[in-house]
Amino acid sequence: MLTLNVGAAKRVVKKTVAVPTPVIIQPLQQHPTAFAVITDDSTFVRCNEAILRYRDAVEYDGLSTYIVHARWQSPTEVRNMLQKLYAECPTLEGIVLVGDIPIAMVRNAQHMTTAFKMDEAKFPIYESSVPTDRFYDDLHLQFRFMQKDSVNERLFYYQLTEESPQSLQPTFYSARIKYPEGMGGDKYEGITAFLNKAADAKYHCKNNPLDQVVTYNGGSYNYDCLLVYMDEEKAYRENFPLAFRDGLSFKHWNFRMQEAMKYKIFSEMQRKDLDLFMFHEHGNPDSQLVNDNKKGTSSTVRYDLLKGNIYSSIRRHVEKKGLDEDSLILAMQKKFGLTPEFFKDYKNPDYWRKDSIEDADVYITLKDLDGRITNPTMVMFDACYNGSFHEKDQIAGRYIFNHGSTLVVQGNTRNVLQDRWTIEMVGLLSHGLRVGQYNRQVATLEGHLLGDPTVHFAPIKENTLSTDVVTKATDMAYWKSVLNSEFADIQCLALRKIADLDKQHTQAPFFLNKFRESTFNTVRMECLKMLSRYNDKHFIEAVRIGLRDPYERVARSCADLAGEICSPELIPEVVETLMGDEERIRAQYALNNSIYLFNGDDIIRELEKFFAKANRVNVEEEAGKAINALKKEFEDRMQREDVIFDKTKSDAARMSNIRLLRNYPRTGGIPRFLSFIDDAGNPLVLRVAMAEALGWFNYSVGRQTIIEGCQALLQKEQPDELKAELIQTINRLK
Repeated sequence: MLTLNVGAAKRVVKKTVAVPTPVIIQPLQQHPTAFAVITDDSTFVRCNEAILRYRDAVEYDGLSTYIVHARWQSPTEVRNMLQKLYAECPTLEGIVLVGDIPIAMVRNAQHMTTAFKMDEAKFPIYESSVPTDRFYDDLHLQFRFMQKDSVNERLFYYQLTEESPQSLQPTFYSARIKYPEGMGGDKYEGITAFLNKAADAKYHCKNNPLDQVVTYNGGSYNYDCLLVYMDEEKAYRENFPLAFRDGLSFKHWNFRMQEAMKYKIFSEMQRKDLDLFMFHEHGNPDSQLVNDNKKGTSSTVRYDLLKGNIYSSIRRHVEKKGLDEDSLILAMQKKFGLTPEFFKDYKNPDYWRKDSIEDADVYITLKDLDGRITNPTMVMFDACYNGSFHEKDQIAGRYIFNHGSTLVVQGNTRNVLQDRWTIEMVGLLSHGLRVGQYNRQVATLEGHLLGDPTVHFAPIKENTLSTDVVTKATDMAYWKSVLNSEFADIQCLALRKIADLDKQHTQAPFFLNKFRESTFNTVRMECLKMLSRYNDKHFIEAVRIGLRDPYERVARSCADLAGEICSPELIPEVVETLMGDEERIRAQYALNNSIYLFNGDDIIRELEKFFAKANRVNVEEEAGKAINALKKEFEDRMQREDVIFDKTKSDAARMSNIRLLRNYPRTGGIPRFLSFIDDAGNPLVLRVAMAEALGWFNYSVGRQTIIEGCQALLQKEQPDELKAELIQTINRLK
């Protein structure tokens, strides 16, 4: 039962109703679009003044704002309320979940993440599920309740149903304001302080343009490819036109600049004028990898590395296996021909203290953030796990719950793909769109906002986009007119809306033409993404052209997509790019994976053609080595694939190779893969796994063959588990 109340009306509770009845406090002002603060009863009572003050500030900023509170018992109750609220207010553009709102842990939906592929049958349910608020903000999706967590009463497990839409299309945006327990102190005081900070900031942000930006590339990210790092500035200049007016307003940092960059980062975080800080890095719930371990770039460094490794190896054997320390040192001396002098520092506490400091300087940890101030209005973490709000403590929460000015953080609850387009449409923030509206355009299952999603900056030029993105969402003529914008990210938004509205799928030629003609790097990348929805000859042509695109991000995406599509007409360009564009290290990595998804004989023939006309030193020797290496790798991969069909092999070995198809969807194997499912002599668990693996062939030119094959299998009597997986695979590939 949903009771609509004006003001702080009392909750209506009937004895026959088992679920809590939410109290909905209506907006005080009428605006074109609306927002909702969703909280629990305890947080509402303890943080009442701050919640009302935050509501008033958001309404001042142009959003009619509901407050909803209840004693929530499950995510389903919250979702049911949101469905009813959205039905009554279809211009609801976003929500924020404040306090102890139940957390949905979603399963059977790994295809909606960027990289998470943990075996749900093999690993514990907590580890193999995705904590996600898409459960709340994407009302198109359908879920099946499984169970409540046995330890944490705020975690609930759900499966995405096979009949559900199989891709994300958030109905509105969302964020969480959840205090990290690991920080200590009173969580309600922490939430109150943050809400008051967010309310105060509304009066400043409205007139503050996005013109102060820092971006940071951490160690071991994107293969440390300098061309990735350099080429991103091409996009940044399109994203943040105001931030390139002088040498201080945009800073493009890299871990190579200092051995311990975190202290420079901490200093930069103190800047009160800083609008946006973007981390491109690796991470964990409790750490950010900002530097890298020392490289052996000199004899002195190599000596130090050798010394440290040997010392640490001795210490580990002593601590874990109880071996005699002196005997180990003598054994190392004999094994490596070392003198006693080499071990003079082994028992020196100053050496170990220095070594520990050097190791610690590679990371920013939770301890580093204790009591530290962060002032960027927004911080982006595209690392794994930094946004794990389901944990007792996590990096992202530390950036908003301090006495600095940080209001919103973007982070991930699970591991993420390095090769995703992490800065897609971030430039919308330069044009006045709210952070939530931007984040809604780049939604993943694991990607979230923590803090205030209504934050925005003053636009470069006055516009109505922030409202139009909601009220004119279905106006095709309007979005086509927006394509005339002088700004790249506004064009990208228009392209997305045009694709969303193209229900008849007639616009592929338009997107290909735009891809060919646009001088904006980010616009070409958005066109490529939109063409992937059509997945036809226009998409294949864009990938062929894009392998040589001047923007590395486009070229790298095409290098990945080429193998997944596996169209024979891409082979000449794939081979030519693989052999002739070796400087783009990350793109090369993608091509080296993609090439083995094609037919091996076709690749070898094309490689022979390439070397026959190549003007290279020692061409015959290079050709021989390259062709022999390719032949061997193709043979090895086919042998691994053959394990799937070998009934004398263990189920574990066969399963491992089936799951490998999720990352390496070889189109040429589709007929065999379908026959494997049809063979009742194979264990059911393997047949189901194969059906699931075929759902990852979403760009393959053999996609329709899979759909038809699965439909034919459904015409036969099948076990319920296999039937469900076949249905889901069909829905994923449609």
